[in-house]
Amino acid sequence: TDPDTIIRLATTLKQERQEKLLLKQRVNELQPKADYTDSILQNKELVTITFIAKDYGMSGSAMNKLLHELGVQYKQGKTWLLYSKHQKKGWTQSETTRIQHADGTNEVVANTKWTQKGRLGLYELLKDNGVLPLIEQDQTA
Repeated sequence: TDPDTIIRLATTLKQERQEKLLLKQRVNELQPKADYTDSILQNKELVTITFIAKDYGMSGSAMNKLLHELGVQYKQGKTWLLYSKHQKKGWTQSETTRIQHADGTNEVVANTKWTQKGRLGLYELLKDNGVLPLIEQDQTA
C-alpha cells in the first residue's frame, strides 16, 4: 500500500478511461459511414444519378455538373460518359432504352446507370472533395 503505487494505479486507470472514451467517440464518428456503406452494399441494382444525388440533397443535373467539374464524366450528345481514368473501375453500365414520342416515332437512347461499386466510388471521391451525403451532414452539423 505504497502511496506512489496507488497514485500510479489511479493515473493508469484515468488514462485507460480517457482512451476508452476517445475510442467510443471515434466509433460514433465512423458509425454513419458504416451504416451508409452497408445500406449501399445491400442493394445490387443499378441506380440513376438522380437516385445517388438525392443522398446528397441535390438534383441529378446538379450532381452530373459536379461530377463533370471533378473530372469524372463528360457529356457526349445526351449521354454522360466516364473519362478514361474512371472507365475501367466498374462504376457504370449503359442501358439502352426505346422511347416512343407522342408523334409515334421511336428513338433509342443510351442511359448511364451506376453500380453500387460506382456509388461507393463517388462517395469516396465526393467526400475527398468536401461533399458529404445528408446522413453524414446531420452528424457533423
